[in-house]
Amino acid sequence: MKLKESLFNLFLGISSVAIGIFICELSTRSLGLGNPILYNSDSLVGYRLKPNQSKKRRKGAIVTTDSEGFRFDPTQTKLLTSEIIVFVGDSVTYGGSYIDDSELFSSYYCSNNENLNCLNSGLNAWGTYNMGRFISNFSIYSKRKPSKFLIVILPGDESRNIMSLSSQPFWEYPPKHPKAINEILNYIFWRFIIPGLRDTSEYKENHQDDFIVKSTQIDLAWKDLNNSISSSESKVEIFVTPPRRWFEDSKLNSSEIKKYDQYIDLISKNIKVAKACNLYYLIKEEYSPKYYVDNVHLSKLGHKKWAKYIKSCNTNNESKN
Repeated sequence: MKLKESLFNLFLGISSVAIGIFICELSTRSLGLGNPILYNSDSLVGYRLKPNQSKKRRKGAIVTTDSEGFRFDPTQTKLLTSEIIVFVGDSVTYGGSYIDDSELFSSYYCSNNENLNCLNSGLNAWGTYNMGRFISNFSIYSKRKPSKFLIVILPGDESRNIMSLSSQPFWEYPPKHPKAINEILNYIFWRFIIPGLRDTSEYKENHQDDFIVKSTQIDLAWKDLNNSISSSESKVEIFVTPPRRWFEDSKLNSSEIKKYDQYIDLISKNIKVAKACNLYYLIKEEYSPKYYVDNVHLSKLGHKKWAKYIKSCNTNNESKN
């Protein structure tokens, strides 16, 4: 009798766990998890999106890639002779999987114009080194000839060096079952466990030395980007996308803002650079915290506004007026 009770309790426990996992899997799939965006590792530029994907993600947002791995808006009708414009950047440009293809600032830029075809090559965690290598070797990744590259840089992109797929919490292949739960566990592992395992016992430089090293690192990154732009076969436009903190405390961040003005002034002298703007000056008069979902990433409204500000940029000097 006791054996039967033990077996029954064991069966009940296993069944309860299985039912719990099943319910958790279904509920998280309803939130858009379990079918993550897939990436290809690349020894030259780090990684890119796998081609020919169309996936429904958070809040019903659709993420679509074409046959060459560019994110684009498939609802826009384009002529075969349309001018190709390629946006390059980090997660701000990519937009995340909570922003629909049609709601990216790269899509708004070309909306309602069948003569313009905008491709988005923004990648989560990409730095300026990844971006520079990509535009200077573009012919490896696409048969198309863009009329221009629009590079959108977030302060801090310079410190990322060459980011590789192995150092990121991205998926190269679909997760195994239970897919949604595995996606959550993967996020928790990379977001909370990995940072905690890093060795914090190494000696740390004093603040002044750290500032000097960081400034030198940023200077080198912009010089490298400048060299990559010189190797580009197409014209380039450069935009600095400001973090929210620049607006919320402009005095505290004034030295950083001015430093990026200097980078913009320097790179605008490159004959391949058609435009160079710090978007901060175009946005500050109309700034709203509703443009952001966190300190750097944009809301749906933010993407719509950024397309407008990018279009309205003429030169760095004019954007300061």
